[in-house]
Amino acid sequence: MCEAIELKNELAKYHIKNAQEDLLVAVNRSPGMALCELAKRLKLSKGTVSTSLKKLEEEHLIRKYPSPDNKRTLMIHPTKLGKDLYQKIYSHQIFYHS
Repeated sequence: MCEAIELKNELAKYHIKNAQEDLLVAVNRSPGMALCELAKRLKLSKGTVSTSLKKLEEEHLIRKYPSPDNKRTLMIHPTKLGKDLYQKIYSHQIFYHS
């Protein structure tokens, strides 16, 4: 139970809600995905994903880079901070489901 509260407090520091948490997990598991791919994977609209990505970017948890193939397509990558937060989420998921 303490682990869950600790994770919840950690996510609150970055203003992370459930949808953003799922998005951060997806970006960490498949870095370099485009917004459209993320929307399909999470079964969310492009607008919802775009809004959530903007929030994650403001919190310095992800970065967007132009695709080498198409400069109009942005590839989403976690930052060091985003990777660290993902590790806490991942550790909690393993602990919770064990």
